[in-house]
Amino acid sequence: METYRHSSYEFGVIRKIGGGGFGEVFEVSLPTCGFKYALKKFAPQKDIAEASFLSEGELLARFSQEMRYQTICTHKNIVSICVAHDGQAPFFVMDLADSDLDDLIRKNSLSKEDKIKVILDVLDGLEYLHSKGWLHRDIKPANVLLFNGVYKISDFGLIKNLSAKKHPNDVMSAIGLRLGTQGYMAPEVLVACDYSVLSDIYALGAIISQLQVSELDSIAAKCSSYRPASRYQSVSEIKSDVLRAIR
Repeated sequence: METYRHSSYEFGVIRKIGGGGFGEVFEVSLPTCGFKYALKKFAPQKDIAEASFLSEGELLARFSQEMRYQTICTHKNIVSICVAHDGQAPFFVMDLADSDLDDLIRKNSLSKEDKIKVILDVLDGLEYLHSKGWLHRDIKPANVLLFNGVYKISDFGLIKNLSAKKHPNDVMSAIGLRLGTQGYMAPEVLVACDYSVLSDIYALGAIISQLQVSELDSIAAKCSSYRPASRYQSVSEIKSDVLRAIR
């Protein structure tokens, strides 16, 4: 059985459960206590590396950045990291999710109350990120995980810090480099690689639309307006309208 070691911890791989552009995710266990976790290791996909024109060193720096920012997040609707192992073969360990929103939508297993819970939880998590001056840049159902009835935002691989307080090792995206997921990328991202709070809001609107809560259709449409100026300008505005709509 493949193992990953950090300090006195030894995580044994049970199975692969997912992956993204910059890493692979495994279900792992601590043999000493039997607890199960999710471990993400640095393993960039070849097509991502080629499409982004990033060297392995730049991809590694981006993975370290993902780990750094997600580690310092302390919010109930952000997936927390419990072990961070940096270095030549970096990995980090998180609690093991019960499911992800993409799977729940495909199975059509969410009640109306569940869908509203999803939206409110994601709004709270995204509002927290924006309050720190950070953009997620890859809000989509696969990056919303379910833990014991609570939905949390995960995958900080494309995190961008817009605040004045930056880390010296922050990665600067190359000019004209388009990152994200088709279907959740705002028009201004597709045309001009222009990321902002409003491009995260566009992606959020796509999720709300997918959840198909009729009372929230107009909110989803406003979030995903073609013109950024026609969208909601902050997550707090969206939250206010959602709460008003579901009363």
